[in-house]
Amino acid sequence: MSDATAGKRVKFGNWLPTTKGTLGGLTGIGWGMLLGGVLVMVVCLVVGWWPLGLVCLLAGLLGNVFFIIRWGDPIAGRTFAARIWDRRMNTKRARAGTNHYVTGLLSNLPNESLSALPGMLADLEEITGTDGEGEEYVLLHHRKGSRNPLLAATFICHPDGTELLPQDRIDGQVSDFGGWIASLSRDSAIEGAVVVVDSAQESIAPLIAKIDSEVSPDAPAAAQRQLREGARALSGTYADVEVFASVVWNVNELADTIEDAAADIAAKLPNHREKLAAAGAGGPVVATSSELARAVRVAYRPDRARELGSDALDGVPFRMPVTQAGPDEFHDDQRRICYHDGVASMTAMMVAPPQMHITEELMNVLFRPNGKFLRKRTAVFYRPLSQGKAFKTAKKVGVNARRGSTTVTGETDEFAKLRQELAQKTQMDLMSGAAMSAFAIEVTVTFEPTPQAIRRATTELKAILEGAGDLTYRFIETDTAAAFHSTLPLGVLPWAYATAMQTVTDRTD
Repeated sequence: MSDATAGKRVKFGNWLPTTKGTLGGLTGIGWGMLLGGVLVMVVCLVVGWWPLGLVCLLAGLLGNVFFIIRWGDPIAGRTFAARIWDRRMNTKRARAGTNHYVTGLLSNLPNESLSALPGMLADLEEITGTDGEGEEYVLLHHRKGSRNPLLAATFICHPDGTELLPQDRIDGQVSDFGGWIASLSRDSAIEGAVVVVDSAQESIAPLIAKIDSEVSPDAPAAAQRQLREGARALSGTYADVEVFASVVWNVNELADTIEDAAADIAAKLPNHREKLAAAGAGGPVVATSSELARAVRVAYRPDRARELGSDALDGVPFRMPVTQAGPDEFHDDQRRICYHDGVASMTAMMVAPPQMHITEELMNVLFRPNGKFLRKRTAVFYRPLSQGKAFKTAKKVGVNARRGSTTVTGETDEFAKLRQELAQKTQMDLMSGAAMSAFAIEVTVTFEPTPQAIRRATTELKAILEGAGDLTYRFIETDTAAAFHSTLPLGVLPWAYATAMQTVTDRTD
């Protein structure tokens, strides 16, 4: 949503909360469990079954303690059940040894998969072809791990730099990007989309070498000298930024066979390229398998970027299928920190957006390069909602706001009133043809594996997240490998891999 007044910046944001409404810290289900336990206890005491009555009361209390109450921050906190389940699964993985992954000849991997991707990405399949405009494409078939087979197309984007663009053009591009997000809801087969911004501060040396290599020997000596001197006068570092946009389809919603589903997606790719281009993505193209493999290999070890850049200058292209772009080693047996190929990473996730209208500049801190990390990836996940579910969501928020419109002391809760007005406005927008999408943000940062570097990275990542419109966030403490790989440009949608137990223990909507 956007809001504009004459002479003022356009502001964006109409954030609806996804957590369940509470009264006195308990949800409606929580109150039902508690009051139901009390009622059954009273009945049991009347008929003399007092042991059963106490058991029912205790069940109601424990149900709230373990499954309803979020300990810590009311939004970012987690239930006891979710924490216990995570620890149990982490212990199970440690016993099985699956939190240590090693590739190569000395590994236990089959000969045809000696450098395969780990975990949920180990069973990726590539599907290649040519779309209706004659452009080649590569689709990634996520065959196992998710609830349904998925097909993902990843576009490499070359966004326009905003520093030299007029503000009205920036506002127009943001509006067009919102139009692309809205269009996802109109394709019922789309499971979600991910935009990944991968960035780093790199040494200027490879760029100088590239400029030197491109200087024509036939140019005047003075011109050659000025070009070389100008290159060496540049700053010692430059921003290396890559942007990827992945669209993920549910195969079962498209066709009966994977071949027919791929053909259907191929017909839709030109439309997505056109919409992304209008949103400022430059000339987006579907990434090849080697381009995705390069991004993955650099994510595992950032200094590979310089090595691959030097190879490209020497005319040695990078050729590797993404399905064989696994790490040399990957360990996620520690809390919060995972170690891979001689470096370390951590991931933080947004659990609630800023509760205000913002400009596009406010979240720049999430996407721009940061020299305090070896590399930083910000992934924004979009989950389109059908019109029916969007109306239900807006209505639920309004009902929850009305229920909590007064405080315990009987005073008016102004925040509840604002949420109610927001829900009403959203319903009116939906009636006018607007679309609703759930979204989330994850930020993965990579750094040296030393205690000092870990402390610096933690402090800097907190500063980034708290400076981006006061996001509510939490660090991912267990199963950090899954978090790391979900921010790669491979179309991994976290909710598609959520188990039934995770949904029960940590459900927010």
